[in-house]
Amino acid sequence: MDEKVVKSKLVNFLVADVEVDYEGVGDFYDAAGSGNVAALAGVLEGFQEVYGGLWVGGKMTLTNAAVYLNANAMNRMVQDGTLDIRVPLGMVRKVTLEGGFITKIVCLDTDAGSLLFRCYGAKDVVALIEKMIQPRVSTAVLKRGA
Repeated sequence: MDEKVVKSKLVNFLVADVEVDYEGVGDFYDAAGSGNVAALAGVLEGFQEVYGGLWVGGKMTLTNAAVYLNANAMNRMVQDGTLDIRVPLGMVRKVTLEGGFITKIVCLDTDAGSLLFRCYGAKDVVALIEKMIQPRVSTAVLKRGA
């Protein structure tokens, strides 16, 4: 089955196992002529401890079959870990909109856990994903109850 792209947006998504290559960041800072790698490391490590991961910049692609989250080139240069995520729509049990600073957060609840991403227009993304998963949930309930 070919997947049809329904929506694509620039996002930040929360990744638990991301590791920052501070040496690579230092090279970037040296080339730019500014920045303090030690200060950045302290902030990012503190954030990772409190929130259970780091926000990774990239792109969300919603197809008729799945939600894809892919890191952008800049993040790939300085980070290692899970930089590409695919969540089949059949695994999404619930999608909710959560508060956030400047942008709202989309939360996808699955049997394997929750996945968070933030973007402009998050309310519309939640509504679209809800619409796409609703028929799957309704069909499953009808089959079980029959």
